Amino acid sequence: MRIKQILLSACMTLALAAPLSAADKSAEWTPLFDGKTTKGWTPREEVIRFEAKDGELHLISKKNVWVASDVTMANFIVEAEFKLPKGADAGFNSGLAFRCIGAKGKPKGYQCEIDARRPTTTGGVYAIGMGGWLYPKKDQKEEFNAKLKGAFNHDDWNKVRVRCEGPRIQTWVNGKLVADVKDSKSLKGYFGIQHHGKGGVVKFRNLRAKSLD
Repeated sequence: MRIKQILLSACMTLALAAPLSAADKSAEWTPLFDGKTTKGWTPREEVIRFEAKDGELHLISKKNVWVASDVTMANFIVEAEFKLPKGADAGFNSGLAFRCIGAKGKPKGYQCEIDARRPTTTGGVYAIGMGGWLYPKKDQKEEFNAKLKGAFNHDDWNKVRVRCEGPRIQTWVNGKLVADVKDSKSLKGYFGIQHHGKGGVVKFRNLRAKSLD
């Protein structure tokens, strides 16, 4: 029975990380980045550079800055691939935001954390302007580190997925389920990406969302 459970878990992980099927590539997915321009994205603070290059969004800043998407959803799956600067130190921080509100400046909403710490907190859920960490909290760090062990590539591309349905928020890092929490402070809003400052280029590609409504 134990072997069967292990095999089932492994198959589920592989399915999440597997190449997209023809159905996944259908019109139900909304591209958040056209691969050529920054159309649909607005920096909320001054940045050093924000550009589309080689099918990627490149963001560099010395300030904590959010770049907001025009796309708004309530219940959805959102996916993005990202790459931190090679050799990024523990102070380098980024994120994929969702269900954000606010027309200017720092938004309120949620963030799937992206950071260069070892151990990393990538995949954690942070409530921006709404109370801070939902997961991991202080007493969940050991559990969180065990989930992320071996799942994060520090000097290469990584993939995050976020699923929101009602108050439930789930995150995956490279196909591995990390967070599964509930919070209802914001149930609809726009997407965003972050650069926490200190320079260095954070790169995003294959950003897309699928409405579950």
